[in-house]
Amino acid sequence: MPDSLAAGVPEFLRARARRIRDTATVWGIGRSTYAMGEGPMRGLLGFRQRPLHGSLRRLRFVLRRWFTNRPTGSQRIYRVDVDGRTAKRIVFPDSYEAARVAQSLRVFGPSGIVPAVLLQRERDLWLEFVEGQPLNELDSIDEETLERLADVFATLYSREPRLVALDRTSFAHALFTDLEFLRDVGVLSSGVQELLAEFTERKAPKEVWVGYDCTDAILKNFVREPSGRVRLVDAETVGVDQMIGTGVAKASLRWLGPRRDAFVESLVRRGAPDFRGYLDWAELSFAAFWVKSSFLERKKRFIDAGVFDRFLGGNP
Repeated sequence: MPDSLAAGVPEFLRARARRIRDTATVWGIGRSTYAMGEGPMRGLLGFRQRPLHGSLRRLRFVLRRWFTNRPTGSQRIYRVDVDGRTAKRIVFPDSYEAARVAQSLRVFGPSGIVPAVLLQRERDLWLEFVEGQPLNELDSIDEETLERLADVFATLYSREPRLVALDRTSFAHALFTDLEFLRDVGVLSSGVQELLAEFTERKAPKEVWVGYDCTDAILKNFVREPSGRVRLVDAETVGVDQMIGTGVAKASLRWLGPRRDAFVESLVRRGAPDFRGYLDWAELSFAAFWVKSSFLERKKRFIDAGVFDRFLGGNP
């Protein structure tokens, strides 16, 4: 803030302005695209990079961080040019998270369904940059693309799955907790919550498959390469110790729709464990988690009690 304008402005307001400026710099707003070093020569000795998130999205993150207490993502993502090679750089809040994500990606590196890990150093993770078209930009998901998506899910699901008794997991407890929360905050009526709890008890499987899954199976997280191969490009969505079928449950609610059963059958044919017996239960589990998370994050467009209607036999 110029001295001529700062005169007479309370110190606490000037301090807040400095913090917002510093945070904006961290998120790449109003900052040089050369950003590898800390000294005056960083533009000459580093690599050229630019944020992958748009300016408006980065500004929204800054405003949420300083003016609300809503949960927000804290990682920063860049496209980096390294002597003719393009890489994706993710800066996590801490080294533990970076190492965890890198390990999950390395498990599937040889399969090619995820980007290759180039380097993980402390909280920095460098990945292969996958060129192609995000699936959310397609007019529709044709059968060929759906088959390539099935390749991705089947590869995840068939990697060391294990059958575990439901009462030895936290999945059932999490579902009941989420339904009670949605009742307490007024998203569900007491009557609807009781009906869903009855459905949960009646349909609860004795055992579930546990292993790897895609924890955020939305179309923008998948890219179709010019060759036609589909790859999962959101590094953080390869989840470990998940209830297998959760990714399909989200896909069913978001974009798979009536093609769900045929899609799951194609996964089983490819060698994935058969989770069809508890898929409806998994879908209710995801729906409760999704609406609860949307409520806490104030994503109002996703706070929709109507997603539970199918579990009530059409009588909410």
